[in-house]
Amino acid sequence: MSHATLAPATSVQRKRAGALISSLRGAALATVLLFSAGAQADPAVAAQILQTIRYERQVFDVQMQQVNWYLDHDPSRAQTALIMARVEAVKIDAKLKRLVQENLASRDAGQYNDLQALERAIEYGRTASQRIKFVEVYLQTLEIERPPSAFTRQMLNTQILLFNMSMQQLEQAMAQA
Repeated sequence: MSHATLAPATSVQRKRAGALISSLRGAALATVLLFSAGAQADPAVAAQILQTIRYERQVFDVQMQQVNWYLDHDPSRAQTALIMARVEAVKIDAKLKRLVQENLASRDAGQYNDLQALERAIEYGRTASQRIKFVEVYLQTLEIERPPSAFTRQMLNTQILLFNMSMQQLEQAMAQA
């Protein structure tokens, strides 16, 4: 009979141990999720992305100097420079989208000094992304046009100026956020 009374006690102990292990697993999972959310919303990551965008912009500016030189002096050979500048614009756009996502994560995690500045940074990031897409379109148009038109070049230059303004606003807002 002692075996019969021990079996239920062992079963209860197993259930308690299982519940304890389940609770510990849940707590461990919650801790991992808490810290992973914090890692995703790290403002330092956004700052690193912004630094990468600055570098990409410098590369883009050099490529645009080449584009303009070829368009001014040898338009028939401008295609490679146009393609390279467009590829760089695509890279910048991808980084801007990632920056916006990081800023959104920082906002959602409450990791900011000035919410209004962070909201502006998010909006300026989206605007800069839209403007660099227009730059991409005009670069691609210039690739196709034979000969490249002065109007398309003017539109491209206007979009680059607007993009640069958006980037200045983005950098200021991020510095304040």
